[in-house]
Amino acid sequence: MTAKMLRNQVLKDGTLLSLSLATLITITFLINPEIWVHDYPPDIQEKFGPKSEKAKKQTTLVAIPFFLLLIGLVVRSNLMLKRENDGVLPFKIAFLNTYGLFAYFWLFDLVLMDWLIFVTLKPSIIVLPGTEGAAGYDDYAFHLKAALPALPLMAVPSLLIAAFTYGRSPKL
Repeated sequence: MTAKMLRNQVLKDGTLLSLSLATLITITFLINPEIWVHDYPPDIQEKFGPKSEKAKKQTTLVAIPFFLLLIGLVVRSNLMLKRENDGVLPFKIAFLNTYGLFAYFWLFDLVLMDWLIFVTLKPSIIVLPGTEGAAGYDDYAFHLKAALPALPLMAVPSLLIAAFTYGRSPKL
């Protein structure tokens, strides 16, 4: 497996992963943007108030398909790499592919969803009632500061998924 093959896999599957999760997130914003209030800047959360019981339940329900998509598409990518490499997937490649996919979505979420859509375009669907004009809607730094801690933490699920998917496929 070459670095170019790995890069292409991350780009292809990272795009699929990011578009899939962005679609799910967009649908949930159409249903109830309050589902995501815990991810809003503090001044907006304070102006809006506590999350309703309905939104708390919806948040839990949304987490299920979100994490199934996230983990499922990453595992799928590693298994496809294994298949394309004659049933062999070295641990290092499994880890790099997994971490690369998480990092791809991390960057997609930060740059496109947070900075471009949330901060720059500010579609009315993301503005919570009673929070219009809050400074947090213009705060690029908040999103970067909130996202940065995830970069080293992504290594943990990357190691776990790599451990689950690496190796040699059994001969049938």
